[in-house]
Amino acid sequence: MKLPMIIFVIVYMAVLVSYLFSETSGNFKRRAVNKIILASMFLLYSIFETIHLGLFNTIQIICLIGVIFAYIGDVWLLWNFTKGGTAFSIGNLVLFGYLIVHLTQNGVSYLSVSWHLILLAILLGCFIFLVQKGWYDKMPDKMKMPFTGYILSVSLHGTLAFALLTQLHDVKSVLLCSGLVLFMISDYFISLHKFKYKESKLILRCNSFSYFTGLMLVALSFSF
Repeated sequence: MKLPMIIFVIVYMAVLVSYLFSETSGNFKRRAVNKIILASMFLLYSIFETIHLGLFNTIQIICLIGVIFAYIGDVWLLWNFTKGGTAFSIGNLVLFGYLIVHLTQNGVSYLSVSWHLILLAILLGCFIFLVQKGWYDKMPDKMKMPFTGYILSVSLHGTLAFALLTQLHDVKSVLLCSGLVLFMISDYFISLHKFKYKESKLILRCNSFSYFTGLMLVALSFSF
């Protein structure tokens, strides 16, 4: 790992630890500033490496677009849950498309990882079952369809990334896919916090830690 990457990781994780406390501090301004700085870090690192390595004419630009939508989602989520979720949904589909192109360019047949659809069906099926049974007792009826659609979008790239980890073991792919799996996990945490355990600081912190660590790994994958 090169020195700039080491410095980025150290500073990023320090800001993330700070965010875990500012997020639950009850001070919106402090939380918003901390979150925007953190999101800007993974975005700016991705843009810097795209420019530095001349990746604009490669498939990496697709991944960058997905990261940009994640950044937009992060910022909008501070003020509007629906707009933030919409931006994230678009980004999730872009990242799924990027994984399809990435596996193809690395000589992996989609058929060899198509079992991720089984994992997708299990995760989504369990989520829908819990929603329909009213287990998510703080979920308004008007949110059931949109949020289920969102969970589908993030689980698409998360389960495919998990499957790709069994096929691709180069540094770039491991960073990218591990990051996207954490991204997916974070949204299952946010469903618990938003619609079941609203007062749980632990679940909220698990969401933020897994999400921002995941995006850090995705950003680092731009370096390889």
